Amino acid sequence: MQQQDLTREWVMTATRLLSSDEFSACFSAPMRNVTATAEAVVDVWSYVETIALPLGRATEILDVTSVYRDAAGRFDQVLIGTDISNLFLAVVVNRADRNIRGHHLLDLAEKYGVSRN
Repeated sequence: MQQQDLTREWVMTATRLLSSDEFSACFSAPMRNVTATAEAVVDVWSYVETIALPLGRATEILDVTSVYRDAAGRFDQVLIGTDISNLFLAVVVNRADRNIRGHHLLDLAEKYGVSRN
C-alpha cells in the first residue's frame, strides 16, 4: 500500500482497544482484500505509534500486511503484522468519517485455527 498525501484534514483520536463485539460490528461479509488499490484516508501510523507495547503477546509491531474493506464499504481493516505469527494489529478506519474507530488484536490461530508456523 503506497503512502499518499491526505487531501482533507483528519483529527487524531486517542487509541481505543475494540472488544470482539465492537470489532465484529465493523465487519460485513464478504470482506474484500483491497490491499493493492486502497488509498489512505487517515494516517494510520500516527495512531499506531501511540499504542503501548506489549499488546497482548506482541512486543513488536511490523508492517501493513493487508487491507480489507467490509461489503458495505464503511470500514477498512488495516492488518499490521506483529512478532507473533498470525497475530495482527487490526486498525479499523471509518472511511466516511475519515477517522480511526479503534484497534483490535486479531489472533487468526485462536479465532480460525490457523497455524502459528
